[in-house]
Amino acid sequence: MKLVKKFLLLVFIFLAFGAGVFGIEKIGWFGGKGKTAEKKTESTEKISLKFAVMSDIHSDYTNLKKALEIAKTDDNSFVILTGDLTTIGKEEELLGVKKILDESEIKYYVVPGNHDVWYDRRTQKDLFGEVFGKTFTSFKEGNIKFILVNNGDYINGLEGLKGTEGQKKWLTEETKECLQITCLVFMHMPLNHPSSIYIMGQNSSAVATEAAQLVKLLVGNKVKQIFAGHLHYSSSYEFEGLRTTIVGAVTSDRNVQSPKFLEVSVSDGNFDQKEVFVAD
Repeated sequence: MKLVKKFLLLVFIFLAFGAGVFGIEKIGWFGGKGKTAEKKTESTEKISLKFAVMSDIHSDYTNLKKALEIAKTDDNSFVILTGDLTTIGKEEELLGVKKILDESEIKYYVVPGNHDVWYDRRTQKDLFGEVFGKTFTSFKEGNIKFILVNNGDYINGLEGLKGTEGQKKWLTEETKECLQITCLVFMHMPLNHPSSIYIMGQNSSAVATEAAQLVKLLVGNKVKQIFAGHLHYSSSYEFEGLRTTIVGAVTSDRNVQSPKFLEVSVSDGNFDQKEVFVAD
């Protein structure tokens, strides 16, 4: 009996004092290290990247300033604007938007919309490119690739304007990498829609064919999703295998919804999208 008591006493001492030495606590049996493990899990779920997507400003400088201020306060790393920054794309309009973007002191990327290239198409100029630089580009943040496409010329397609030469070949090469890493694509006009006719190719059968080819290219290379504007109505859908998010308009003009933009947070490879309203 004494031997049994001694044995039980030794077991108690081992469990009470020896766990840290022999590693039992490390797997969370006593809660101490278990809590640490939980905290570690929480830390890995923290947001690794946050960015904003805005569209259809239409020279509404007041709402643009408000949206940029909110985006900056919300600690977005950068803003991507998916076109229709202006009403008709005259130089003074483009410079007005650029001034506001520069003064916001938040990093930004832009692609033109159909309103931004309207004047360029009439005059055969490249004012958008002269003000903002190259009208299609790509960049990476961590293991995410951002591909910005210029499909603002809804009449002539991807290479209908000055400064867009070689965009098709460029996009084909850029999307090959999407089979290995996460790719997000940004453009002004959506490539397809389950109900709306206001998509790339709405006024041209040739451009509609080009849009269908782009859908196949992006789906075939496993692009995660595209972000577009143009509709002045936010929505998210998957159609023909392509996931699309339509960003609401920042402008208050011709907007059936309240002015808004999108904030995208990335953590552990998961994407969380949040609509942010801009007060009129």
